[in-house]
Amino acid sequence: MTLLWWAAAVLVAPAAPAAEEAPSLAAWHGSWVGAGEAFGRPAAATLDIAPGESDATALSYRLSITGTPPANYAAEALYTVDAKGRVRGRWTDSYARVRPVAGGVTGLQWWTNWGSADVEIGRSTYTLESDGALIVSDSILQPDGSWRGFAMLRYTRKKP
Repeated sequence: MTLLWWAAAVLVAPAAPAAEEAPSLAAWHGSWVGAGEAFGRPAAATLDIAPGESDATALSYRLSITGTPPANYAAEALYTVDAKGRVRGRWTDSYARVRPVAGGVTGLQWWTNWGSADVEIGRSTYTLESDGALIVSDSILQPDGSWRGFAMLRYTRKKP
């Protein structure tokens, strides 16, 4: 092949496909403040989601439920995401409960299933909206196989 033909072949050769970005929870990183309902009552919450140890994502959650009696809840979690978008982790709450977590992330949604059949099985879904809001919904698996929602809050990022 002459130099001219080689140069022409290189110029018209298809570009190598761009490497896909590995799935992660980086889009959710930040400090968030939210409001909505938990257990049928008005609630407010904060979420701090940040890089953790060994490429994990750390989450810190604080929930306040108004009414009589008022209720407060807190939890810390650590999540890892593999190359296929599978999420694994552990959730520890202010009642000293520790729950294994498994789920996934695709696009603008991250979900986790947590708990165990001997206590309760729950599901949390974290959806980033086009306006920048974060919607978090939580539900519990019922004996008939349906899911009963118990909390839904809409979060906005705190300004730095």
